[in-house]
Amino acid sequence: MHLVKACLILLLITTHFTQAQTQPIKACIDDHPPYQILEPTPSGIHIHALRVLANILDKEIIFVKSPNFARCVAFLKSGEVDVIAGLSPTTPRKQFAFFTPFKRADQLRVISKKQIKVTKYEDLYGKIIGVARGESYFPRFDKDTSLDKISIQNARVGFSLLLKDRIDILMVSPEKFASLSKEQDLSALWISPITLDKTRAKETSFGFSKKHNLNMSNAELIRIVDKAYKAGVFKPVY
Repeated sequence: MHLVKACLILLLITTHFTQAQTQPIKACIDDHPPYQILEPTPSGIHIHALRVLANILDKEIIFVKSPNFARCVAFLKSGEVDVIAGLSPTTPRKQFAFFTPFKRADQLRVISKKQIKVTKYEDLYGKIIGVARGESYFPRFDKDTSLDKISIQNARVGFSLLLKDRIDILMVSPEKFASLSKEQDLSALWISPITLDKTRAKETSFGFSKKHNLNMSNAELIRIVDKAYKAGVFKPVY
């Protein structure tokens, strides 16, 4: 009887361990080149980091494609996905997610068609600013309701609106500008040499849902990812 009981306990432990190992990690991704490119196969800087994340956690990864970043955030909040790459920590988001960095943050630049110079924050007033849905830029800007912000689906749409004089400025990283320049002629646009990101987060983070189904504690996830980040594991190999 004792032998049978011991075997049953061992079976339960083994089954639980196997489930923990095989439970996939679900990551929401949207079209966000050069960080996330959906077709024909998911690729990009953040996609690489997500694949590395799955590898160090010894899990299969499932990419859940979304039409925009805001939808990904909603999926994370509900627990429909486990993680998003490139989610900036904000007070509202900390209610449903926890964060751990995987790379240094890229810089932010002001893009315009009319050679608008932004040498200080106050220069943003009186301008129509394209803001990607669900994206966080820097605290003062995000909280400023007096600015004329127009919600756009993504940076690709924003550049089209800039070229048509529908908005005045857009804020993106130099890497994103260079990537989208390969898709459309952006030579008419001007990059402001002044950065406005001194108060931005200095690192880019994974945002994990507090409702994740990864069969490990939040503290353990943070420990594993932080160790890998400090060891340079997430750096893409070119």
